[in-house]
Amino acid sequence: LIAGWNWLGYLPQNPGDVGEAFASLGSNALFINSQTGGASTNYPQYGMWAGALTAFEPGNMYLLQMNASRTLVVTGTPVDVATTPIELIAGWNWLGYLPQNPGDVTEALSSLGDYALFINSQADGAATNYPQYGMWAGALATLEPGRGYLLSMDAEATFYYPEFDGLARLAENKQEVVLSGKISGWDV
Repeated sequence: LIAGWNWLGYLPQNPGDVGEAFASLGSNALFINSQTGGASTNYPQYGMWAGALTAFEPGNMYLLQMNASRTLVVTGTPVDVATTPIELIAGWNWLGYLPQNPGDVTEALSSLGDYALFINSQADGAATNYPQYGMWAGALATLEPGRGYLLSMDAEATFYYPEFDGLARLAENKQEVVLSGKISGWDV
């Protein structure tokens, strides 16, 4: 995690809540927000997180604000990708990546057809859907476990990720990610 805002995908915690998931981050984790589940603030002086967001939902992306860089280790039981629906709205969706292995963006989002328009990542670029060619094109070629994405939809849909095996790993986005300090002051 970097100092500033981090886009996180689903964090499996069984059982778990926001405080338990981020306990190892201590006072370095400041605030977490979701698109539909509210937000919570860390009060390390009281040893607790408080707010409407108390647990993580599969398929959601979360914005976590940090005051320093730290490593987050996540343990828990992964969700069954094939049976976990993700409800998408028309417009922008905060989408968490559920599969346990990286997956090609075209394959991952193929079931959305021409309803999906554009996907953006925090550090790996973006891609645009070209349904007439059956492909997504752009710098974002691979979706990664634990990461969150912004997905623009033309209509609402119920979505299921395909399962990717460990042999499907792609190297295009596996370069070291270094975010500029110039964006650390951005408000989202």
